[in-house]
Amino acid sequence: LEKIGCSYSRLVNVVQNNLAILIYLMRMVRALLDNPALYLEKYLHELIPSVSTCIVSKQLCQRPELDNHWALRDFAAKLMAQICKNFNTSTNNLQTRVTRLFSTALQNDKVPLSSLYGAIAGLSEMGHEVIKVFIIPRLKFISERVCNMQGPEISNTERNAAGHIRAMLSKVCAPVLKTMRSTPDVLEDYKRDFGFLGPALHQSVIKARQTPSSATTPSPSTSSISVPSVTPRV
Repeated sequence: LEKIGCSYSRLVNVVQNNLAILIYLMRMVRALLDNPALYLEKYLHELIPSVSTCIVSKQLCQRPELDNHWALRDFAAKLMAQICKNFNTSTNNLQTRVTRLFSTALQNDKVPLSSLYGAIAGLSEMGHEVIKVFIIPRLKFISERVCNMQGPEISNTERNAAGHIRAMLSKVCAPVLKTMRSTPDVLEDYKRDFGFLGPALHQSVIKARQTPSSATTPSPSTSSISVPSVTPRV
């Protein structure tokens, strides 16, 4: 297992931009987490940087405008949340350290949009309280960045990234915003508070209010994590 951990960390560094291999490596992490016979805590220093790379790295594939590296980031974010759930203690403060890693990206106005998406995905998997504390206060800032990616001079890669960020925020923030904001939901209020993302968030919150409330969703076990598929190159 020790050799696997060391080799794994090196491999992620070597094969960045090879999406298929990175997906296989994340599947291997899932298999390790699912094996109750393994004692992984002493190897977290090898696994966590590698999983983090697949979440917030600027580029994970050769064709970021075409390849679905977003699914890999989502998958790796779920794995990171499961690692924190399984191994966080008052001694190692693992979840606090991982949360700080992702939240730092939200404070940086120079971080690539793909990395920003990964940071949002990573934080959102930590639960509603983390979203409330770290993502919601940065929505207007993120909104400005997404808005700036709408012009005709913007590359397809950047425009695609902005679209994924918008969709991600609408999905993960709506359930939190509906508990933070009182009704009625006024569109102009959302535009004022969240800028360009206001209309999308407004619609998502309205839909969330119309959906029957359910019990707090627990962090997913690795058995419930959707594995991204690998599309063979031609």
